[in-house]
Formats: sequence, structure tokens, C-alpha cells
Amino acid sequence: MQNNTQTQPNSNFIKSLIKINNPDWSPEQIEAEAQKKMLEITNGNDSDDCEFCSS
Repeated sequence: MQNNTQTQPNSNFIKSLIKINNPDWSPEQIEAEAQKKMLEITNGNDSDDCEFCSS
């Protein structure tokens, strides 16, 4: 388990942000992008540039 000071967001929060930024996307597109972002976060994005994480 990583000792990370950032709190990881939940998928509903990410989906909401994606929907706001892409209002014309279908639910399937939003879901696919959310899964992609969650994988990026969980696969060791240890840098401070996580756009969805709080510090």
C-alpha cells in the first residue's frame, strides 16, 4: 500500500467532472474516460499533477 498524502477521488466525482467538461458525450464515453482516469490514478501516478486528487 502506498503512503500517499493525496486522497483519491471516487468514480462518481470523476464522471461528474468529465460530464461538465464534455456535455455532449454519451454515458458510455463518460464511463470509458472515467475508467481510464481511475486506472491512471491507481497505477502509480505518484506525481503531484493528479487533476482529480485533493492534497
